[in-house]
Amino acid sequence: MKRSIMAGVLALAMLAMAGCAGQGQEQSQSQWLGKSRSDLSAAMGEPKSAVPLPDTGGEMMFYSYQGHHYVFETGADGKIEKAVEVR
Repeated sequence: MKRSIMAGVLALAMLAMAGCAGQGQEQSQSQWLGKSRSDLSAAMGEPKSAVPLPDTGGEMMFYSYQGHHYVFETGADGKIEKAVEVR
């Protein structure tokens, strides 16, 4: 059961990153690209949820910060490669 929940969360996040989620309202957070995971944690705290990405060695992180929802994806080096605000 836990695997199916994680798979569902990952699938929804991938849809959000691809611009296909719900209403399709995403805003790029390009100011975070290339910054480290620790820079993000210093600004927004720890993620609400984080899912390892075995294919890339990175992780996908979900944040709720000041009433907004964000999804970030890091590479194996811990640098942010993708970042969107999902509404």
